[in-house]
Amino acid sequence: MVNDDALVLECKMSSVLSLMKKTFYSNNEIFLRELINNAFDALNKIQFGRLADMRILDDELMIRLIPHRAKKTLSIIDNGVGMTKYDLVNNLDVGFYSAYLVAHKVIVTSKYNDLDQYNWESQLDGSLIVTRDITAKKISRGTKITLFLKDDQLEYTKEATIKNLVNKHCQHITYPIYIWSENTKDYWQLINSWLNKQEMKNKFVDEKLGNHLPNDLIVSILFKLPLKSLKRFGGLYKSWALLFENSHFIDLFRNNVISSHHSYYDDTSLVLCLYQYYNDPIKYESCLYLLNGEKFQNTEKLNWKNPLEDHPFEKYIFSYSSVNGILCFYLNYYNQSMYLWNPATGELKILPRSPTEYVPPHVKAYITNDGFGYDCVRDDYKVIRTVTFDENSFGERDEELFTIEWDFTPICEIYSQKSNCWRKVDMDYAFCSKGGENNLYLDGMCHWLNNWYSSQDLEFQLDISSTDDQVYLVSFDMSNETYCATVVPIDMAIDDDFVIYGVDRFLFVLNGSIAMMSNDQGKTTFYISILGEVGKKETWKKLFIFDPLPGIGTPIGARSMGNILFKTKDGQLVWFDLSTHKITKVGIKVHPGIMFHMVIYRESLVQIQGMKS
Repeated sequence: MVNDDALVLECKMSSVLSLMKKTFYSNNEIFLRELINNAFDALNKIQFGRLADMRILDDELMIRLIPHRAKKTLSIIDNGVGMTKYDLVNNLDVGFYSAYLVAHKVIVTSKYNDLDQYNWESQLDGSLIVTRDITAKKISRGTKITLFLKDDQLEYTKEATIKNLVNKHCQHITYPIYIWSENTKDYWQLINSWLNKQEMKNKFVDEKLGNHLPNDLIVSILFKLPLKSLKRFGGLYKSWALLFENSHFIDLFRNNVISSHHSYYDDTSLVLCLYQYYNDPIKYESCLYLLNGEKFQNTEKLNWKNPLEDHPFEKYIFSYSSVNGILCFYLNYYNQSMYLWNPATGELKILPRSPTEYVPPHVKAYITNDGFGYDCVRDDYKVIRTVTFDENSFGERDEELFTIEWDFTPICEIYSQKSNCWRKVDMDYAFCSKGGENNLYLDGMCHWLNNWYSSQDLEFQLDISSTDDQVYLVSFDMSNETYCATVVPIDMAIDDDFVIYGVDRFLFVLNGSIAMMSNDQGKTTFYISILGEVGKKETWKKLFIFDPLPGIGTPIGARSMGNILFKTKDGQLVWFDLSTHKITKVGIKVHPGIMFHMVIYRESLVQIQGMKS
């Protein structure tokens, strides 16, 4: 092993080639069939993956062949699923090695989804080397295999030879195969012209998704899919759209949600922020704990130095997840100074004050924080928050102060790490969080609940009749700075005593999906629903109804495998297992009056100050 980016393996390709000729291949031309078959398999995998994950780029799936006679090379390119570093080292099959029937050297460049791009290189009598590709032009997804042909195998750089082989061996391929040709106007010529695009799509659906699959096999596949993907499958067959009316399927789907591993929790720890009021609204005390280990059984108190010594030592973690190992804090309600902190490096950055905070003495500014996230398009970290204004009714009124005109309309503003400043963002105040305690960051979007209110109670007279007596999940895209609102369902039974503002709601991530726990204040029953797709209220699905053991109080956070952290009424922190309903103590007991906030944290050495501007 050289380092994390390069792996060198000793291998005698000549012996492998000799074995292949004796046992598998007696005709050199078979290499093209094998490599195109591998590309076909990769395209099939991404086709299935696309049905299961809307984030996968919806580009045309194809195979491209590029012969280059002067360089004595032939390249086979697909935009299929791609290969990881592990695949390149361990999972190249015999069909791939048939390339050495005609080549003395092979270079493979591959990229699997959002992972790093890698190069695999080997010669007949040399070693194999796998390196992370940091210099070449990045591919969005897929694999490129370049064969450096032997001098006596240059026949495979001829366009006519390649076309004949494709027509001879690749009639089963249901994706377009193009060849680079100087004889066509756009340089790309479709080889398998016997198929048109609609025929290929229909053939894929009929063969892969149709009635050839037994019902029990269909169910065994579908209950493992995310809710959003299931909604897409429901549009293909009517019977699949009715799966959630089948109690057996619901049980399978529910158990899969809380028992399956999800990459969201890979290499994560938990950060707990504890803070307590002492009968004085300005006096706070806070401490941070790091929980790690397979079951988060290891507890460590984090050292923290307040960057603003002249203010009360109170810290509030603003976000239900860390973003690339960075946490966003703000001080107490009376001092809204904010800062970013990376616990792994100890680096801390104090955010500049917003111009909206510099208000006349008779105006009071209230700030609620809505979200902290990452703009992957611009490699930028952003904070979004809401500022409301009120006339200060305390103390003697100075008539001169009240001659200063001030617009009391609430505003939303966003901070950019790259520009290191705040600016206004176009957002309706009706969809701001008004609390800043119930939010999370997932897949490039900040999500929060806008909390219940009635238009009659609004201090600011806004035209928001469409949101009266309604709660919304608001999802803000950090890259394009747009948002959408999803109506939140009322999961619990409605009786004569029910009032919407008496419902407590808790937002968290459950196996990669946005989940919401609801509880009618004063009652012991909890309800959990997950959301299939933001902006579509019909994709909420209620999955769990449970009554935890007596003494369970407020939910704080959630981790993988359906475990939810609660605070008991006597001040204990406990995990509640959704599948077994068992309770496990964390080992931290504090005064019952202490409040908590939990963050899913993944350690990173990202430099806050060193980001490009």
